[in-house]
Amino acid sequence: MEQIKVIFFLLASFFGIEESKIAADKNTVTIYPKDHKIEIVQEHLFTIIQTEKDTALTLAQWEQLSNWKENKLQWAKELENFTNKNMTIENNEGVIVPRISFNYTDEKDLRALGIWYDQEKNQYSINNVPREHTTSENGKLEGNYWFFDGDNTYSFTNEAFVDLPNEYKKLKLPISEILRD
Repeated sequence: MEQIKVIFFLLASFFGIEESKIAADKNTVTIYPKDHKIEIVQEHLFTIIQTEKDTALTLAQWEQLSNWKENKLQWAKELENFTNKNMTIENNEGVIVPRISFNYTDEKDLRALGIWYDQEKNQYSINNVPREHTTSENGKLEGNYWFFDGDNTYSFTNEAFVDLPNEYKKLKLPISEILRD
């Protein structure tokens, strides 16, 4: 199995930044097979703050990510086969929602994101990782895999931090609070 380095719930992973300080509680990934398009919506951004240095590092990373075009931030190497890569960040009254989108030309490219395509069955699949609390309204969970019809738009949501240990829950801080200070 291939190692997946672009992790949907870590904003910086889309840009190949390994020490991601910013995560999302909820991530919805939608794939539009007819358009060969992927959209990722991250909700409830947060960070873990243990020291004053963590706050400074998070703010620096946020500045880098939120101004990715101006900073000429490169996309992760794993996304090099994707086109029309874009990220917008909506900020509605303090609710910050990054939307990441890109296109693919070959279904094999989706493997970089942990999405596999079976041409014989015309079916997409992803691993079901219980700790990520993946759900889908149009997928079917069978054993360790979610399966999706290859002819229709499909989506899945993961909430990987539901079971965050209590010691980290105490240190968890919404990004919107850090940006207010």
